[in-house]
Amino acid sequence: MYLSLFVILILTAFLTIVYAGLLFYLKKGLSALSKQPLSDDYPFVSVIVSAHNEAHHLPQCIVHLQAQDYPRDRVEFILVDDRSTDGTAAILKEAAIRDKRFQTFSIRERIPEIAPKKRAIDRAIHQAKGEIILLTDADGRPAPEWVRSMMRYFSKNTQMVIGYAPYTVIPENHHIKRLLALEYLSHAAVAAATCGLGYPVTCVGTNMAYRKSLYFEVGGFGPYKSFISGDDDLFLTHVREFRRYTIQYATDAHCQVFNNPPRLWSRFLHQRMRYASKGLKYPLKVSAALITYFMFNVSVFLLPLAALFNGNFLIPALAILALKAGSEFIFMNRAATVLHDRRNLLYFPFAFFLHPPYVLMFGILGQFNYFRWAESQSESGIQQEVIEQAEEL
Repeated sequence: MYLSLFVILILTAFLTIVYAGLLFYLKKGLSALSKQPLSDDYPFVSVIVSAHNEAHHLPQCIVHLQAQDYPRDRVEFILVDDRSTDGTAAILKEAAIRDKRFQTFSIRERIPEIAPKKRAIDRAIHQAKGEIILLTDADGRPAPEWVRSMMRYFSKNTQMVIGYAPYTVIPENHHIKRLLALEYLSHAAVAAATCGLGYPVTCVGTNMAYRKSLYFEVGGFGPYKSFISGDDDLFLTHVREFRRYTIQYATDAHCQVFNNPPRLWSRFLHQRMRYASKGLKYPLKVSAALITYFMFNVSVFLLPLAALFNGNFLIPALAILALKAGSEFIFMNRAATVLHDRRNLLYFPFAFFLHPPYVLMFGILGQFNYFRWAESQSESGIQQEVIEQAEEL
């Protein structure tokens, strides 16, 4: 037992040193974002929103889209009713009547070859007139300068722009939501830092854009088109691995698209399982890094056992935790500054202790590939085989 705990201590110390070095390296990526080239052009933009039973969120989303400060003859809004059974279709039709920049269409059935949301986006892109495809979700709340600010990052050679979609925290003293918002910031921090280093690893569909020509050049969603999730980060993976493209991260505060954290614990659990389910679907080097990160959190989770078993392990264990906490806070503090979102850093100590068991729980549950996502019933998280999908229909 003593030997096993000693091995855990040594392994955790080694991984912590590597982890701290990685965070220092990622911090350099955040600094590199200030050197991104910007443009003053006004390309024609097609904003796409796919909505499945989003009657509750759509009215506010439409209001925010209508308020966009961008030349009216250089933007269109394509709203897709994806098999909704509530009032979504009626809301979209009314928006198209009130504002000629809006166009809508409905999808009524599923097909096995392509996941529902990807199919909705694909059809919208095929009928889009814009040079740039800009995506958000029905619960997105972009600022009036969103379209204009995102387009500034499309310099001559830029093919794709990813942005930050922070959580709205209402009421402001809702501690759980503030913890979730801080966790969401950590995802954006990694996305921004790796983008600055030239190897973006993740993004969110609530705020991303790419050239229409890029979408067709890479063959749409490619090998990931049947995956029920991944219209954002797996598409980014497909683009990154297809060819070396210029991908920028929009750090301007006006580029942010606020959205709501999950309202129910069940939705939160299913959402996080959906995120974790893709861990082994990335290229080998990315999956290997995620597995290593998971094992690192396992060792951190077990670290208190070593200190409880033998008092001689207490000081080394505290030193390891201090190094981990210090390096994480330095990185997160820098990311919060670059991304203009310092609202929830006060909650870092709580998040620090909750994070290892959080990673363990969802890292394991996500691999069962069973979660609920904008559907009336749970279904398999990853749809890889056409014949399996056909059996579900």
